[in-house]
Amino acid sequence: MERDGCAGGGSRGGEGGRAPREGPAGNGRDRGHSHAAEAPGDPQAAASLLAPMDVGEEPLEKAARARTAKDPNTYKVLSLVLSVCVLTTILGCIFGLKPSCAKEVKSCKGRCFERTFGNCRCDAACVELGNCCLDYQETCIEPEHIWTCNKFRCGEKRLTRSLCACSDDCKDQGDCCINYSSVCQGEKSWVEEPCESVNEPQCPAGFETPPTLLFSLDGFRAEYLHTWGGLLPVISKLKKCGTYTKNMRPVYPTKTFPNHYSIVTGLYPESHGIIDNKMYDPKMNASFSLKSKEKFNPEWYKGEPIWVTAKYQGLKSGTFFWPGSDVEINGIFPDIYKMYNGSVPFEERILAVLQWLQLPKDERRTRFFRSFIWTSQQ
Repeated sequence: MERDGCAGGGSRGGEGGRAPREGPAGNGRDRGHSHAAEAPGDPQAAASLLAPMDVGEEPLEKAARARTAKDPNTYKVLSLVLSVCVLTTILGCIFGLKPSCAKEVKSCKGRCFERTFGNCRCDAACVELGNCCLDYQETCIEPEHIWTCNKFRCGEKRLTRSLCACSDDCKDQGDCCINYSSVCQGEKSWVEEPCESVNEPQCPAGFETPPTLLFSLDGFRAEYLHTWGGLLPVISKLKKCGTYTKNMRPVYPTKTFPNHYSIVTGLYPESHGIIDNKMYDPKMNASFSLKSKEKFNPEWYKGEPIWVTAKYQGLKSGTFFWPGSDVEINGIFPDIYKMYNGSVPFEERILAVLQWLQLPKDERRTRFFRSFIWTSQQ
């Protein structure tokens, strides 16, 4: 019994859980049962046997908790890193995006095709992204196709691809759209102004002698002014304030080339040779048409058009698509002329002639002194 008690005492003295593992498992259990059998009713003895088991298991539980529990310093480091990230984001918004955050920009005025970011964009990519400003089409795209100003364009930043300008400097540059003064500056348009009383010939500003302009609208019937005059405010104003005739008897056939060449030569078609837009000459064994190279053969053109007469008289002339003006008649072309191109818009044709008239005075003297300018809207 004393050996058993010594053995039991040895198991209690092995704290840290080593004693149960050092001895054979079966012996330990046998002695435990034997001791319990000797004192079945002694609570202290039972407690003395259970105590070593509790003491042996407690360090294992603490070790497990220590492995799973997080170091308080880890929370401090993570909190510090998170605070730095949040602070960096806030400072980035304040300083990096301050221009776009500080002011809401909802218009493309002055921003066309610039890669500036606000509530909306005005560059070409905005169409695909679906974040264009509401006035993107009117402010940035339409100026490439229209010849008028609107409220969206007034005071615009000059656009290189626009057909005419509505910027504040357009009058200095001489490229304002036709309605700039009325739409952007609130002035009355020329159509709304009363007719001027001109008792003596007057020259435009900057001209010493009045320029002569001949303008033709091909196929424009006289009846159009009577029936559709309300839809033709500019021509109706010219009729009201100028001189006009109720009708005109054309040459026959009533085609473009025969009539226009009669106007500049004063001859009937049988005399100036252009009897139709499309014809065949058996002597020349050649066919004339407006789309063939034969149109540029001077053998078809008889008589003397007025730009040739002006050249003989030492005067300057310019033409824009007048029939026959791009042909070397009698070895002479107008001083300035354009090869016919039907794709050129009517507005561009008129604007080109106006720009000729707005050349600097010294340059215009040498090129357009007593100028004759013809244009035909074929």
